[in-house]
Parts: sequence; C-alpha cells; structure tokens
Amino acid sequence: MRDRGTEPPGATDDADPPSRTVTKPLLIALSGAVEDFALAPSTDRPMTAVAMFQRAGYLAPQLGTWARIADACGDGAVVAVAGDPPPQLPSGLGCVPLSDGEPAAREWSVTVLTPRSGATVVAHDLEAVDGAARTLERGRLFTARWSFRHGDAHAELLRLRRELGPRLGPRTAAALDDVLARVVPAAGTATDHRHHAATDRLARYVSVERRRADAALSRLDQLEPGAERDPRSGLPTRAFLDRWLHGSMSGTLPLGLVLLRVHGLGTVNRQHGFRAETAVLHGVARLLGGHTGAAGRAVRIGREEFLLVLPGLDVRTLATAARRLCEAVAGLSSAFPFVPTPCHAVITRTRCRPLPLDSMWAALDAAGQDTGVTLLRRSPGR
Repeated sequence: MRDRGTEPPGATDDADPPSRTVTKPLLIALSGAVEDFALAPSTDRPMTAVAMFQRAGYLAPQLGTWARIADACGDGAVVAVAGDPPPQLPSGLGCVPLSDGEPAAREWSVTVLTPRSGATVVAHDLEAVDGAARTLERGRLFTARWSFRHGDAHAELLRLRRELGPRLGPRTAAALDDVLARVVPAAGTATDHRHHAATDRLARYVSVERRRADAALSRLDQLEPGAERDPRSGLPTRAFLDRWLHGSMSGTLPLGLVLLRVHGLGTVNRQHGFRAETAVLHGVARLLGGHTGAAGRAVRIGREEFLLVLPGLDVRTLATAARRLCEAVAGLSSAFPFVPTPCHAVITRTRCRPLPLDSMWAALDAAGQDTGVTLLRRSPGR
C-alpha cells in the first residue's frame, strides 16, 4: 500500500491489482464503472453481481441501478449492508445483513462475474479523512484495489462466496456457484497489465480534478465567507458544519468531539468593549486551529461555545487534547489581564449522525461554572 493521502500511480509489475489509498469520490467513480460493466449489452451469461454498501443510506441512491442489475442477473445479484436494512429492495435483489463488529461491515466493494469476463473494485474503510476535501464524506479514505481482468473478478467472487456463506440464501448461493462453475479461463491474461494501466490513468485524472474543484471552492469561501464563516472570530459556523457533515451516515467514520465553553465571553463586549472581545475571539480561534490537525475542523456554535470535530481520535487522545486546549485558553488572560477566560470542555467519541450535540450541551450546562474536562460516556452510536 502507498502512503496515506496519495492517489493511484501508474501500472505496476504486481500480478495482482495493487492497493491504493483513495478518497470516496474516486471510489464512487470506480464502483459506477463496474456497475456500467454489468449493464453493458452482452451475450456472456449467466452473470452475478455482489456489492458491499456499508450502510443502507449509501445504497438508496443506487437502487434504480441495482434493480436493472438484478434483472440482468436473475437470482445472482446481492447486496450487503450493516445497521438498519433497506426499507424496500427491488424484486430479485438479495440482501445480506452485516453486524457492526465484523470486518465486512467496513468493506465497500462491487464485483461482477460472467463465464468469460469480470470486473471488481474492493475497498476497506481506513476511518480517516483527507482534510483538503470539501466535505467529510468526500474526504473519507479507503485502501482500494480494482481490476477489469476476468481472473481478478473470479478471485474476488470466490472470496465473497466464502465470506458471506450461508447468509446468501440457497437461491442466491446456487446462482453464484453456477457462474463460478462455468468460468472459462482466458489464456495469457494472467500477466496482462494493460487493464491496470488504463484504469490507473483514469483514476489519477479523476483524483486530480476532484482536488482542483475542492481547492477552488475553498478559496471562494475565504473570499466570500457568507453565512459559513463568523465575521468576528473568523471561524466556521453551524451552517458550515451542516454542509460539511451532509451525507455522513451513522455507524461509519468515528469522530472525536470537544464542545468548549469560555465562561464570560458573552459579557466581554459590554464590560471591556468591542476591540477586547474581538481580540479574545481571535485568540481563542488561533488556539482552536492549533488543535484541529489537517483533517479536523473548529466551529463557533454559540456566543461562548466552540466545537472541535476531530476524525478518528480515540478518547484518551481526545481527553489530552481537551485538557491542553482548556489550559491554553485560560492562559489568554495573561495577554488580556482584565479579561479572564476560564473554560470547560465536554468530550465524546461517536459514530452517531447527527452529532450528539444536545447531550453534550446538557452536560456542559450541568457543569455550571466549573472548569476542566467532562467525558460524555454514553454517547449514542459509539
């Protein structure tokens, strides 16, 4: 596997399709290419198609496509999802429920196989984020491999057949076994890397264009901040948070959250004037920005309240970061001696969407004027 954050390079000398670290937009494009492969006119039948969608919410926009794939496959089309099952599936499309704890729940894959052709893309969730992406979902990172070689698709379908086993149901399992039994090896394809070279070139192009588009939109945000940026502190607002989290599903990417309240910040303007309030806000924003890292975000969500969203952080690291942040914010009083800045933070790690802000806010209110850090232990969706 290449270093995290890189995009697919050119073809390699590996016999198997190499693994790459990719973002979600590229994974969507590759999955769509495999689905188009399944729907292209062909007399090469029978056909089977198996997909792992992680969550039903990711399957919902694709139900029309998978209805057509199910028509083309007969009993040989099946999807697998964790969490709540899809409310309604097209006729002929099987569904395998996955539990949150099993490795398959972190897999995103689409594999299509016929006796003489096949295509596959298989990815595993790294539960990490490319911080340059426009939204949290667009920035999700996966380790992935893909191929339009018959032998690679055959190997993947064999793996999926073993992985899903009796959960496929007798009719679907029989359909998969029928295709596997009819596979006709094509001589000379095991060492043919032309498919890898072509798809890697297209993947690089899609990745570069995605990054250019996100960078251009981010620059526009800085020039015309609008409702997504607080003019006083310069920090993003709730409007930004809603847009950044749009499309994120419960049960997927874990987020570390720090809800910080700076006691008395709301009275600084009245007691010390506009300039003092602005200076303190800029100081708090600078300290928050120093704790977000490349992938996190700091958001002003109240007059005295700020939220840090830190993808992937565990509770211990989160608690350490929150304590240091509270100490640093309290230390601002040395720069503004007449403006004390005691603060309290509530932290949690969650896979829940929407974020459990109501529970965190209640814990913050319960702490009153206390300082320090409170751990919200029973966050939904953990």
